[in-house]
Amino acid sequence: MSLDTKYRPRTYGDVLGQRTSVQVLKSLVREGAGWKQSYLFAGPFGSGKTTLGRIHARALLCETPREGEPCDECLSCKSMLNGGSDSFVEVDAATNSGKADVKKILEEIDYSSFSGRRKLYLFDEAHQLSRDALDALLKPMEENRKGSDEKRLVCIFATTEPEKMRATVLSRCAPAFIIHHVPSEEIADRLAWVCDQEGFRHDREALLLIADFTEGHIRDALKAIEGVASSNQRYVSTPAVRSYLHVDRNDLICQLLIAEGSHILHLCEDILSSTPVGIAYERLLAATMHSISLGLKASVPPPYWNREILEKAWEKRGASLLDLAEVISSSPRRATDAMLKCEMLKWSKALPRLATAPQTPTEIQEVRVSPPKTQTLEKPHKEFNEISLMEFARKVKMLRNKSASKEATNATENKLGGFNDHSQGGGGG
Repeated sequence: MSLDTKYRPRTYGDVLGQRTSVQVLKSLVREGAGWKQSYLFAGPFGSGKTTLGRIHARALLCETPREGEPCDECLSCKSMLNGGSDSFVEVDAATNSGKADVKKILEEIDYSSFSGRRKLYLFDEAHQLSRDALDALLKPMEENRKGSDEKRLVCIFATTEPEKMRATVLSRCAPAFIIHHVPSEEIADRLAWVCDQEGFRHDREALLLIADFTEGHIRDALKAIEGVASSNQRYVSTPAVRSYLHVDRNDLICQLLIAEGSHILHLCEDILSSTPVGIAYERLLAATMHSISLGLKASVPPPYWNREILEKAWEKRGASLLDLAEVISSSPRRATDAMLKCEMLKWSKALPRLATAPQTPTEIQEVRVSPPKTQTLEKPHKEFNEISLMEFARKVKMLRNKSASKEATNATENKLGGFNDHSQGGGGG
């Protein structure tokens, strides 16, 4: 039996890193509210969403659940663990996605299984279900059973692409349970426990390297442990892990960022000889962004990336790496080997024209963040700082007094001028 099957979680307590989701699911079972809605588990492949769905199904069908956990002793639990339950139906939506497949389910939802218990359905890769199939599920998922507040049909949907699920289906489910990324340290702890159970010698650094490289996919991490141990005399060492995971490919991809001319073509040939072009594009984009992050002192790359080469790439290429990242991220879905070579050569040839681009984090910050400084803004501010508040008030008062005195003088002159004109006019008469 493979390690990923042998050490697949059987209870909520075995599930790594999903504490909040587990607490909610256990409380629903404990309070008897588990059949009042359907469920959606979303997460990347190999993250444990289907396993968590199976555990929850076993807890819902358990005859005597204990604090929300399946007892694993009743007939229902044992039959599910042995893969022979007539109450639990697991549907591979990738191959049974049509309305006809769902119609068979709908015909039997109001009938109990031979064991007398309700039936529960788990749709794996649920985003593959057709529109008509999903529409057919809506009404029974919404309706209650006669004389009960439980739903006629309760489904567990497991999907890697929840955005493809219809909103009308999601509205009939409990809030989606998102399978979050598990920290590398926690995965390494579980891998160390598995190694101890299997009698494998192991280096902690090697386990962390596997956890980082598999990006939280615990199933892939267990497969890596098994592969390394079987090929290296039951010893999971760092060199053996680097060789098994082909970490040297990442070194070649990092070298692309500092290569020139024909060396670029030779590196591309080496990389593409053992790596699909789509993955090569993804890894090249990752290496480029790690180099930029190092240059901007934003983050440190995982240990399976060559930090020395990435730092050298920033020193040599600087902000022009942003142009490369933009080109790579906009590559077509069906990229070819020739396209990768062409893009790298074009970027390399364009570098002389980018010589004026900012090369250090400080320069980039000054160019993009700092506002322009002009003398017209600084001079008035400086003069104002040199005048005290009392002096400023005194000058304002003096200007007001001068203005008032001038207005009074003008008024007096106007009156006198009018009197003189009148006197002169009277004398003449």
